[in-house]
Amino acid sequence: MSKLKKLLAVDLGASSGRVILGTYDGSRIVTEELHRFANTPVEAGGHLYWNVPALLEEIKQGILLAVQGGSEIVSLSVDTWGVDYGFVDHAGKLLNSPHHYRDQRVGKYRPRLEELLPPEEQFRLTGNQPDPINTVYQLFADMQENPLLQERVDHILMMPDLFLYLLSGASSAERTILSTSGLLDAVTGEPSSEVFGRLGIPLRLIPPRVEAGTAIGTLRPELCAKLGCGPIRVIAGASHDTASAVASIPYADKDGAAFISCGTWSLVGMETKAPVLTPLSYEYGFTNEGCCGSGNRLLKNITGLWLLQETRRVWAEAGEDLSFSEMAALAGNEGAAQSFIEPNDPLFSTPGDMPGRIAEYCRSSGQRVPATKGAIIRTILDSLAKSYAAALKELEDLTGTTIRKVHMVGGGIQNKLLCQLTADAAGRKIIAGPVEASALGNLLVQLAALGELDFSRAAEVVGASETLTVYRPNK
Repeated sequence: MSKLKKLLAVDLGASSGRVILGTYDGSRIVTEELHRFANTPVEAGGHLYWNVPALLEEIKQGILLAVQGGSEIVSLSVDTWGVDYGFVDHAGKLLNSPHHYRDQRVGKYRPRLEELLPPEEQFRLTGNQPDPINTVYQLFADMQENPLLQERVDHILMMPDLFLYLLSGASSAERTILSTSGLLDAVTGEPSSEVFGRLGIPLRLIPPRVEAGTAIGTLRPELCAKLGCGPIRVIAGASHDTASAVASIPYADKDGAAFISCGTWSLVGMETKAPVLTPLSYEYGFTNEGCCGSGNRLLKNITGLWLLQETRRVWAEAGEDLSFSEMAALAGNEGAAQSFIEPNDPLFSTPGDMPGRIAEYCRSSGQRVPATKGAIIRTILDSLAKSYAAALKELEDLTGTTIRKVHMVGGGIQNKLLCQLTADAAGRKIIAGPVEASALGNLLVQLAALGELDFSRAAEVVGASETLTVYRPNK
């Protein structure tokens, strides 16, 4: 390749956002974190919202830093977690602040939605595991709370699509992020007329669908002038952060391979050719989401490093601000956990005193209460590893596949103890890497959209760009 290609990946995680510069030389990608910033929901009137104006300014700052550093940026893309969205009115303006998925407004309207659309039917129709955080629940609640929205709203945009719209002026609905919504037909991938019809929500709210890796426009001219850059191409990548993370997995062979995307949430799954819609899949709590390109991600959501993040926050507020590496060291000095928690128990789903809740869970389940900080952390890590192992066994039951190796990706793999505990609990080889999985997948999809990379070479490029670590189960 005659010239290095420089691209920006904007990755908005549940606790922080990053603007990452990727430099591609034809065989490997070098990443550099240009700008990191907090992604903290705003509380107002008892509700939680995305802070869209602040995040947009942070994204612009990241672009500016790239330009000031002398980089000629070819393209950019944005990925976020799933389910959240914003309303765009008929004048093209954002209506209100988008709600954060941890907002509690849905509870009031959940019984009525599940009367109109029972959970088992939601799964049968959409392939998504019913959950009050899903877009379908949130959208129904918003429409019930404010019936005038149907008149005022032109369309909704999932959060990555919303940021791309604010940057480029182009509206689109990228498939991988929309596949988390509970609004799409599991077979056709189109908005489900039955779901929309039963809930009284107009189908017109969903803008034209596009596949991951679609160039939808360029940076707005006024932004280019303000930031001193050329017409950067704006690409709808694999906009769901887990879809981007899975796109970065350096599979030598997908046969017998599963994945764990390990961050604030942990996603345990494997790629399948088609959605798995069996009653057992519903019973086990698995969901079906779109992959970059074709195919399906059959996966289970498990509360992940959120448990550690909240624990760390509580201790920091009490005057002991431990780093994650210090927390891992404390856990490593402990023996195996004497008590276990169920990470997906509703007790752990909202912000609060996580160490206190862990103690409460252990007391109520007749287990020993962890007495030290190290024991609390070890309880979290061993419980996560145990949950991962159970989900892998369920995947084998659902697919008839023997899982021989597991790829762990994401920031959580920096906790080497968690990786080893997972190998031990699952009794399988763990291949850990890349750490910046969502950002790297974001960049790979952009390169494919630009015609700079045949995506069949993606694993080769990741292998040349990242160091992988193998963990084998201890006997």
